[in-house]
Amino acid sequence: MKKKIVKVNCCKNCIKGIHVGINNEILCREKGIVSGDFCCSGFMYFDLDSLQKQLKYHCSDCAYFTFTPTANNDYYGVCSMFSVRKCDGSLKKACSKFEKKKQRTA
Repeated sequence: MKKKIVKVNCCKNCIKGIHVGINNEILCREKGIVSGDFCCSGFMYFDLDSLQKQLKYHCSDCAYFTFTPTANNDYYGVCSMFSVRKCDGSLKKACSKFEKKKQRTA
């Protein structure tokens, strides 16, 4: 039997809020500093799947995209999975085989 996940509408669970760390307060993009239990009409539940849908990835963000920058375009390159033609990776939307690049450490 599946357990029902109870989603509580409050600024602690909102995608627009950032924890301040003082007295359980939240910094809201719309309302400013609010209590963690506050909830406004612009509430959006923080769900990782919906967050990734809002982020619009492009080919240039993919691990399979190889850059070959030109003098006037730094995002010019080729997809090593599908294409041999060079394109502007910042303009094309990511495909279904998209894999986010790993973070580089200096």
